[in-house]
Amino acid sequence: MSWQEKINAALDARRAADALRRRYPVAQGAGRWLVVDDRQYLNFSSNDYLGLSHHPQIIRAWKQGAEQFGIGSGGSGHVSGYSVAHQALEEELAEWLGYSRALLFISGFAA
Repeated sequence: MSWQEKINAALDARRAADALRRRYPVAQGAGRWLVVDDRQYLNFSSNDYLGLSHHPQIIRAWKQGAEQFGIGSGGSGHVSGYSVAHQALEEELAEWLGYSRALLFISGFAA
C-alpha cells in the first residue's frame, strides 16, 4: 500500500467514525467568546479565560511595548538575553509579592 493510500484509508476511517477534525474560521476568537457564522459561543478552550486580550488598557500597553521593543522575542532568552521590560516586570512582581526574586515563564505550559 502506498503512502497516499495509507493516508486516504486513515482519513476514510476517521470520516466513518465521525472523528475527522475540521477547522472552523472564526470572526472573533482570541478571548472568552468565539463568533462563528454570526453565532456567539463561550470559548472553553481559550487561554484567555479572563478576556484580557480585548481589554483597552492591555491593548494600549501592548501597542506601547511593540513601538518600544518591536514584535517578537528575537530568540530564546537563555541564548540572546531577555528584555529589560521582562526584567522590570519580574522585579516589580517580586516586590509586590514580598519576595526577593520572581521568574516569568514564556507560557503556562512552560511553567
